Amino acid sequence: MQIMILGASRAGISLMKRLIEKGHTCVLVDPKAQEIEQQYHLGVLTVDGIIIDTDVLKEADMGSMDIVCAMSDSQNQNLMASQIAKKMFSVKNVITRVFSGEDVHLFDDSGFLTISSTVLTSDAFLRAIEEHVEREEYVGQCISNIFGNQVIFSLLEVSDDFKGAKVRDMEDSEGRHIFGIVRHDSLITALPNMKLEKGDKLVLAECKS
Repeated sequence: MQIMILGASRAGISLMKRLIEKGHTCVLVDPKAQEIEQQYHLGVLTVDGIIIDTDVLKEADMGSMDIVCAMSDSQNQNLMASQIAKKMFSVKNVITRVFSGEDVHLFDDSGFLTISSTVLTSDAFLRAIEEHVEREEYVGQCISNIFGNQVIFSLLEVSDDFKGAKVRDMEDSEGRHIFGIVRHDSLITALPNMKLEKGDKLVLAECKS
């Protein structure tokens, strides 16, 4: 298939690598598309430009794409680019990356498939947590009684792949929340815009049923 990726975010780069491995043809549109391609050796076609610039999208031949994936780090640009793909270029399959879990179905009525980074990241963490439980590789775990409720606190080592990711994109829809971060042997409160650093450990909180 011919698949256009709008935005060279970490998620976009990761998706392109997987699509190429599966034999798909990818076109990357980003202000630094050529530079990104040379840096990561992605093997994709590139067009430099803003993802909501119609002239840039014409140059990239958006109308011939089987699928368009709006995956930049700007939710507003992703939604605008998706509208352009659907209404101006008549692309049938448009997938849009959003960041707020509440906005997952924001544009579903317009024919877009919206995917939340928050939900996907939490699913990935959930799988990782379950695998760690099976292998008993948790760094630590304790149960505390808070206002009559039992809360499980788990300390989980973070893969280097998540370096630079923001806490706001890692909320867990299944009930686990990032309570704090252990960094350089100190516990700090996990704020939404805080970025993870190499060596961080997550303190996950879950109310025990």
